[in-house]
Amino acid sequence: MSKDELIPVGRITGVHGIKGEIKVSVYGDLDGFEWTSVFITGKSKSEERRVERVRPHKGALIFALEGCSTRNAAEELVGLELAIRKADLPDLPEDEYYYSELLGMEVCTEDGRLLGTVTNLFPTGSNDVIEVRGEAGEVLIPAIEDTVLKVDLEKRRVTVRLMEGLLPDEK
Repeated sequence: MSKDELIPVGRITGVHGIKGEIKVSVYGDLDGFEWTSVFITGKSKSEERRVERVRPHKGALIFALEGCSTRNAAEELVGLELAIRKADLPDLPEDEYYYSELLGMEVCTEDGRLLGTVTNLFPTGSNDVIEVRGEAGEVLIPAIEDTVLKVDLEKRRVTVRLMEGLLPDEK
């Protein structure tokens, strides 16, 4: 399976119990997603595994995967990523995007100033935050309606309105 066909959805951060369950920190909101199989990616490999069970636990998800029935087997997976087929992602409502769609996009202010590219996104509870790296350094932009004006998937560009104090040289 080509890397372009897979979307990372979380990182394996630990093990849970002695029966081979893994703890996964999920990237974004995948509530209601029907977990049938996942790909374990990293170390130059991609291996598909059937999902036997999944449940929420303290802000993460606990997975029981086919072929992973001992704590030792689960420990070997810590640090790797879980991915799913891009085609398996559910459609989103208008004006909502998957993190993977935004990564690498160019970020410009409404007056055309290039800030850099999206290097990371992370949830904070109240809203997501877009991490941008460019000439001005690292800029953290709240992903709220007042700040993110336009996302153009075709041009791979996000247009933002900067709030006072967001740029490192303004602090």
